[in-house]
Amino acid sequence: MAAKVLVSVEEYLGSSFDGADCEYLDGEIVERNMGEMPHSTIQKILMFLLTQLEPHLGIQVQPEIRIQTGPRRYRVADIAVWRAGCIGERIPTVPPFLVIEILSPEDRMVRMQPKIREYLDHGAEWIWLVDPDERQALCYSQQNPAGWACDVLRTEDPALEIALETVLAGKL
Repeated sequence: MAAKVLVSVEEYLGSSFDGADCEYLDGEIVERNMGEMPHSTIQKILMFLLTQLEPHLGIQVQPEIRIQTGPRRYRVADIAVWRAGCIGERIPTVPPFLVIEILSPEDRMVRMQPKIREYLDHGAEWIWLVDPDERQALCYSQQNPAGWACDVLRTEDPALEIALETVLAGKL
């Protein structure tokens, strides 16, 4: 087994990667699976719908953004949503109220569960996990961290509701 190469937070933050951005977990650079067309299409639809709601709901939506979840931990969310206001300069220092992850074919729930737990522990209030291949979604919240199958992607304060069917239709 090859030894892990550990890097400093500063090295990670100063790095760019070929393809998708990588996550940083306690000194280790961790590659993320690249999204394919179904992933990209769902991300585009959710970005479009959420961006339209920004001025009405007082939210700010960011795709593919590094989120510091601990002193030596950075995750990269497919989409993250904050309430309007200062969330940080280069890297958000405020937990998003909503994190959206879209599964790629190579993603496994066994690898997603720790990430979901980490987002919740960091203070994210809602997480939507969308699976394009299975055409389903799981929703998580601070009140229900075990998650549940959801046909409507929703949050409270602010109230968002997006029918999963709309997202999976693949067109706006």
